[in-house]
Amino acid sequence: MSNLTMSRRFRLATGSLAVAGTALVLASCSSGASDPGTSGDSGASGDEPVTVTVMYKSSEFTEDMIAAYEAEHPNVTIEFIEYDETRLNAMMTAGDPPDIVRSGPNSNLFAKGLATNLDEYIAASDVLTEEDLLPANDAWRYDGTTRGQGSYYGIIKDWSPDATIWQNEALFEGTGVEPLDTTEPISWDELLEKAIALKDSGVEYPLGLEWGWGITNLLQTMIVQQGGAVYNDDLSEATLETPEAERAIQWLIDYGKSGVGVTSLNPLPDGQDAPTFIAGDMAMTMDGYWFGGNLQADEATTVAETTTMAPAPTFGERVSPIFGGVGAYIPSGSDDPAAAWDVLEYFMGGEPAAERAQTGWGLPILESLWEELPSEQPYQEQAKEAALVEAEYVKPLPDSPYVQLSQWDQIVDAEITAGIKGEKDAAQVASSIQEQMNTLLAQGKDQLG
Repeated sequence: MSNLTMSRRFRLATGSLAVAGTALVLASCSSGASDPGTSGDSGASGDEPVTVTVMYKSSEFTEDMIAAYEAEHPNVTIEFIEYDETRLNAMMTAGDPPDIVRSGPNSNLFAKGLATNLDEYIAASDVLTEEDLLPANDAWRYDGTTRGQGSYYGIIKDWSPDATIWQNEALFEGTGVEPLDTTEPISWDELLEKAIALKDSGVEYPLGLEWGWGITNLLQTMIVQQGGAVYNDDLSEATLETPEAERAIQWLIDYGKSGVGVTSLNPLPDGQDAPTFIAGDMAMTMDGYWFGGNLQADEATTVAETTTMAPAPTFGERVSPIFGGVGAYIPSGSDDPAAAWDVLEYFMGGEPAAERAQTGWGLPILESLWEELPSEQPYQEQAKEAALVEAEYVKPLPDSPYVQLSQWDQIVDAEITAGIKGEKDAAQVASSIQEQMNTLLAQGKDQLG
């Protein structure tokens, strides 16, 4: 369980950032995408020897998967490279990138032209079709300006509506606090009120937000739900001196001051909510569908019996964000993008994708694979149905090509912490974050050219 959970933690914390860092330093990379052709022309389907180089994590793209693919495609050799950002930088700079690269979606990658346009491959595919791809994969779309619309540049491996809330209903009993509705989203304000009431009733940890993994996504979600903007129109400046941003910041400050959950001022020793929730000491944790995988452990049997998953909270519009969206892309400098697509199609939509779905550690990006999700236990069936509804409200969060999420997280955490300590009010926090981010955005824009 711990290895799987930590793998997920890595994905949330770094998955969407890795290639962004790479792309920022490649000022002279080719921006032209390879001619996609059609998947029917793939060298993987012919007789000539083909080598497809895959840079991924071996815990995700396993030796067994490679062996199974090569058995079906005797002319293809998959050359596997363990994901390493330094090595990826060197390969990209040398003009000899891998054919498939693990990454999270980000505008910098797309703006640099480092990823192959997959539109024609998807149009010709019987496996990864536009009709079957869930809206979550829109995070890998880009129209030349905005992430979330336009052409496809990658495919998500698995995903989760990450602001959904798992609740141990047993901890609500005898408190006078009603558990969350499992079909209708609660407001952020009502959620905090419930958490405070649970705290007053003796629950040690009423609400976990996985604070240590970064809270920028939560801040941006709250702003977007109110109809507010995070950036100006050309994504070159942050716009946080607004009522929407200040309301979101105030909520995070109030959460920290209330003591209902973990912040940077009082972190959990494990660095994540799962052990505390499984021990029966946390009433609610804001984690996506994937978190249910923790409940399969023997030590979680009792808690699993009283656990359900509720929709992401809202400040108006129902937006259910994904914080990772990690998957893969085919670099525009790939030697054989058609053969690479064939391997990508197998990994994202073939037997490996079905097997991943069966584990319950994430949602498949293809709706047709949802029948593979585990449903033996009541919590699994309930979470599966709730996630399918939640998928309708998935929307990519704002993303500028000029900064990385890690830069946001560092600044947001420091400033919100100052607010919790009473050193600044919400308006001052908003102004400080905006000023610091605009400095970084200007630097990033100069680097991108």
